[in-house]
Formats: sequence, C-alpha cells, structure tokens
Amino acid sequence: MANWGRRLVITGATVFVICAGAVVAAMYSANQFRSVEVTGNVACTAVTGVVGAEDIVVDLGRNRAFVSVDDRRAALAGQPVRGRIAMIDLSAPDLAPVDVTPAQPETFHPHGISLWTDPASGERSLFVVNHIQGGLNEIGISRVEIFGIEADGRLVPRGGVIGAEMNSPNDVLAVGPNQFYASNDHGSTTGLGIMLENYLQLPRANVVYYDGKGFTRVADGIRFANGLGLSPDGRQLYVAETTGFAIRTYDRNPDSGRLTYRSSTPVDNGVDNIDMAPDGSLWVAGHPRLLDFVAHAGDAGKLAPSEVVRLTPAAGGLTVETIMTDTGERLSASSVAAYAGPGRFLLGAVFDAKLLDCRVK
Repeated sequence: MANWGRRLVITGATVFVICAGAVVAAMYSANQFRSVEVTGNVACTAVTGVVGAEDIVVDLGRNRAFVSVDDRRAALAGQPVRGRIAMIDLSAPDLAPVDVTPAQPETFHPHGISLWTDPASGERSLFVVNHIQGGLNEIGISRVEIFGIEADGRLVPRGGVIGAEMNSPNDVLAVGPNQFYASNDHGSTTGLGIMLENYLQLPRANVVYYDGKGFTRVADGIRFANGLGLSPDGRQLYVAETTGFAIRTYDRNPDSGRLTYRSSTPVDNGVDNIDMAPDGSLWVAGHPRLLDFVAHAGDAGKLAPSEVVRLTPAAGGLTVETIMTDTGERLSASSVAAYAGPGRFLLGAVFDAKLLDCRVK
C-alpha cells in the first residue's frame, strides 16, 4: 500500500475512533447507560383533558390545582394551538380540568407557573411564563403574565413583564405581588449555541430576579436552569440543573433578592420542575435518560422514562429519596410532581395527553 493510502486509512480510523468516543461520551453524560425499571409503591389514576401538562401548582388551602397546558407536538409540527391554564378541583370524585383562561389569545403558550399568596390578605396570584413567539428551547419572545385568582378559580389578567434578560425563560418563582425569579434554561441566543449547550452540557444558563422595576442576574454557570423552588422561610432558593443532573441550593437575601451559591446535590435523572411541600421538602420529577426524552419529543411512539424523587433538607444538605420510577408506560417524560397533600401528588409531562393523580401506598 502506498504511503498516501496508509495515511488515509490511519486518518479514517482516527476520525472513526474520535467520533465513536464522542458518541459514547454523549450517551454517558446523558445517563443513557442507566437501567430503568418500574419502582415505588405508588398507585396512579389517569386524568385526561390536558395535553402537555408541563407544570402544576397546588393551592392546598383551597384544594385545587392549576395546570400549565400546551400542545407542544402541534407547535413542533408548525401548527401551534392556544395553550391554557386548567384548574382541577382536587376534592371532586372525578378530576375534570376546566379552562380558566378562555379569553387568552392564540399566542398564549404557558410553560412554568408559580402561585403566590399575599400573607396579609390571602389573595392569590398566578405567575405564568408565556412563550408569545418560539417555543420549547427555541429562540423567541416570552413574558411573565400575572393573573389574579377569583374565588371560583378564574384567572384575571393583571399585566405582564417582558425583558431582554429573559432570553429563554423556563420556570418562574413568585416572591411578591410583582416580584419573581425566572430561570433561563440557555444563555445562548442562537440555534447553534443552544444545541452546543444541550449536548456539551455547557454551564451558560442563569437565573434572573425582577424586583418590580427591573431585572438583575443573580445566578450564573448553570447547566440548563430549569425548575425553581423556595424554602418555607424564604432564605434558600433551589434550582434544578437538568443536564447537570443536580439540584443547586442558594442562600437568598429576602430584602435584596440576591443569591449566594451554597451547594449542589446530585440526582440520578435530568431534574425538571421543583414543587415545595409545606415541610420544606422538594418534590422533583425528572428524565432518567435524556436522549430518550429527545427521541420521545420527535416521536410519540418512543417512550421516555419518568422518575419522581423527594429531597429533604438535612444538616449535611439535601437527602434524596426515590418515590417512583416508570419506564414511560404510565407517563412518558415527566416534568412535574406537585405535592397535593400527605401521600398524594400530581404527575405531569411535557407531551402526554394526560396527567396522573398518584398516591403513595
């Protein structure tokens, strides 16, 4: 074989090895080698009438849930339909979602949501990330809508907040009548940059704080900033780091809203939304294998496993307990586990045409 032929073979083999190594590394970093089996002593009932129940918050005082609903498959197919916030009476024998935002325009596409209760008056407000243009992990225009909540659960618009600082908002955490935190799941603003952040797990995401007048970036260096949670005393803020497979804990200054990084707790799934129980524990749904989630996004027939964990504050940080794991048969690509009272939680997903009402046996 001529020298040029040997060089060609060697070069080809080298490229093959590098590419194969990159594929294996990507699969490893996405947790693709994890074995997923059904675990947990949990009984769940399907609740239909919702498509893409990506986030859920429960008003324990009034025993009802608000669900962020948007048909993301329709949007990915270039045929978006109006999203909505659905309310569910959790005391009813049969759970039936009711649209409480019927007057919202076709451009209403809700994502993360947060309930805020005025400590003095008891009045409720619902904060909603609304993707006016663009969609899930896409470049677009978004704003945080603020709704007042009537006694019957109807949502009444109180205005909204928009700003360049929210370049890719995923979740919102209300801390006042007009104050909130928002997680930008990407720091990049181009399609290529977003792709590189996802597959190379680049720590470019961030969290911003809106004090009622303007935005301040309060946390940086996060690998896909997703769900947000706040401790009952308001002094710790939690951030789900999806491609970092961890929950970050920050000390929070309630007066200024500033955050100081404290620690990171590893979780064996791509953590999504965070829901806080009254005892200060974190209920988190996530994606055990991230590339399965990507495949499921492209093809509903390809199931993606789901997992629910509970993290409890302890002296040394957060302890992690697995509540349930599912191969995707009951619900694919779970994104939120909302605490609904002792032994009960609601499990939502990014794409499925249902949510689950679950009880720990």
